[in-house]
Amino acid sequence: MKKFWQVVTAVCFSVALALPLAKSTEAAGFTFTPSKPAESGSTQATEMAPKVKSIKLAVVPLMIGEKVEDNEGKKPIIYSNELAKLFQYPEYDMVDSEPVRKAALMQQDNLFTKEGIEAVAKASGADVVIALAVDKFDVNEDYMRREPMTTLNYEGRFATINMINGKYKEDNWNYGAEMETGALSPRYDWPHTEFAKAVRRELKKAVKNNK
Repeated sequence: MKKFWQVVTAVCFSVALALPLAKSTEAAGFTFTPSKPAESGSTQATEMAPKVKSIKLAVVPLMIGEKVEDNEGKKPIIYSNELAKLFQYPEYDMVDSEPVRKAALMQQDNLFTKEGIEAVAKASGADVVIALAVDKFDVNEDYMRREPMTTLNYEGRFATINMINGKYKEDNWNYGAEMETGALSPRYDWPHTEFAKAVRRELKKAVKNNK
């Protein structure tokens, strides 16, 4: 596992996860918590509502390799948005981020293993833990074809564990796509739109792992 990282806090945390050998760290300015419904003025309605036992969720901050350009924090924001779509309250409830951060620091070299992510779960009291790393994010233009093409190549790692059902899932993921350069609008951030698809694909594996 590469020891040198530029680590950026995913927007689901307010505290940056700074690995000891990281060259630089940035903290996103938002926090992600599965949305809770607004408090109702009627206590009777609250008492009548069915009680749902939430799954305690811990998300390790998005990890970005030192050679990957962060593009002003777009990747953590995308990560947070996809998390918010798939892991909503009351089915999921975010645990305190500080134990997650500390446990992830201690498991720096084996975070994407069953033992490493299980240690994060035990330290934070989470039922489910999710970790995602982006090791490669290449955007290139190929002018050797009849029509110039913009090509994408993303690589990274993913791991999740469910302490309730005992299921563990890990993946060395990769994602590729291409499009005619002339068809791309300057206002359309195609590389990050495709990155969102890659993140969504990985996070859906965590959803499946919880079934």
